[in-house]
Amino acid sequence: MNLNQDEIYMKLLNKLYEQLPSISGSGEWFSVPEPHIRYEGDKSYFLNFKETYELFRRDPNHLMKFLVKHLATAGYIDNDGRLVLQGRFSEEQIKQFLERYVSFFVKCPTCGRPDTKLVKKLKVVYMVCEACGAETPLRIVQ
Repeated sequence: MNLNQDEIYMKLLNKLYEQLPSISGSGEWFSVPEPHIRYEGDKSYFLNFKETYELFRRDPNHLMKFLVKHLATAGYIDNDGRLVLQGRFSEEQIKQFLERYVSFFVKCPTCGRPDTKLVKKLKVVYMVCEACGAETPLRIVQ
């Protein structure tokens, strides 16, 4: 049996494809969670903030700074891991900014997967995709 290199390559490639698990569903396993908000006086409590930043695999202060800046308010993280915002903000408002945060700081701009981490090299922060290996420089949240 005398096969040329192209035939060998194609046979091996087909064998690998046969061993891959089939993909079911839309492939979109990641979705932005609905924020749960409670109001006390003029403050909004983002009750599932901890679960949200853990799902995003991001530093809570980074997400807090983004939300506080875009909602044009003051805020802090309490001892229970909830985000406390000065003012009344609806779940829809916060969800809108969570989706924007995900598009800027969580999903890879190359492949669209959320399997990323933020890495600081010298003075530049990069989003490094663990799925495709892309490294994208990011602007800093101030």
